[in-house]
Amino acid sequence: MKPFFWLALLGLGLSACVPQAVRPQPPAVELLGFNLISLDPFSGKAEFDLRLRLTNPNAYTLPLLDSTLTAELAGAQFRLVLPGIELPTSSPREVQARLMVPVAEGTRALATLVSGQSTRFRLLGELRVQLGPATVPVGPLTFVDRDVRLELAFQPPAFRITGLSLEGTTLRVGLEVQNPNPIGFTLSGPLRVQVGGRSVAEASLNLPLAPKGSSRGEFRLSLNGFPGVGGISLDLGLTAQIPGILEQPVHQVIPGFLR
Repeated sequence: MKPFFWLALLGLGLSACVPQAVRPQPPAVELLGFNLISLDPFSGKAEFDLRLRLTNPNAYTLPLLDSTLTAELAGAQFRLVLPGIELPTSSPREVQARLMVPVAEGTRALATLVSGQSTRFRLLGELRVQLGPATVPVGPLTFVDRDVRLELAFQPPAFRITGLSLEGTTLRVGLEVQNPNPIGFTLSGPLRVQVGGRSVAEASLNLPLAPKGSSRGEFRLSLNGFPGVGGISLDLGLTAQIPGILEQPVHQVIPGFLR
C-alpha cells in the first residue's frame, strides 16, 4: 500500500506546481456610436453599425479573440460578433461590429427606433481571451446597458414622369421613383391624373422600394369622360409602409405634359 500512497502524494504535489490560468479583469466597454445602415423589409433584416471603445484595466496586454455576444434591443435578443483585438494596458481601442436584426423578431424595437424614440440596448455575454496556450472566458457580464436612438429623418421619395401619352380613352403613365432613405418600404395609395385641376383618371399604386433604391413602373388609366383643357398633373396621395414599423404619408403633385 505504501508505494501507492507515495505515488498519489507525488501526483498531488506535481499538480500543485502546474500554473493555473489567471482570469483577467474584464475590459471596460463604452458604446460610442449606434447607427442604422439599412432596414430592408423585403430581405427581412435590418443592419446596424456599432462603434465601441474598449479599455484594458490589467497590467498586461489583453489579446481578445472573436467573441459571440448577445445584443438586446427592447427586450429582444440578437447575436453579435465582437471582432478580436489586442488591448494594451490602459490604452483604449475602438472596434466596430455589425448587428443584424431580423425584421420579424425585431419589429417592436425597429418601430421605436424608426420613430425617433429611445430604446434600451444591452450587450452581454462572455469575451474570449488568449493567455498563452489557454483560451480564458471573461464573463458572463453585462458590458453595455444604456438607451439608444437614431438620428433619422424620413425624406420623401423623388418622383419623375418618364412617359405620359394618350391612346384613345386610355392614358399611359410612366413613373420612376427613387428612395433616398436607408429604409425600404412599400408605397401604396391612389395615383390621380388631373387636367385643369379636375381628376380625369385614377389608379392604385403599390410599389416596393428597397433602401436607397429606385423603381420604375407603367400604368394604364381609363379616362373618366373627356379630359377637357388645362395643365396636366399627377396627384399622388400615397403612404410609405412597413407593417408594424413605419407608416408615413407621402403627398406630391407632379406637373407633366402629353407626348
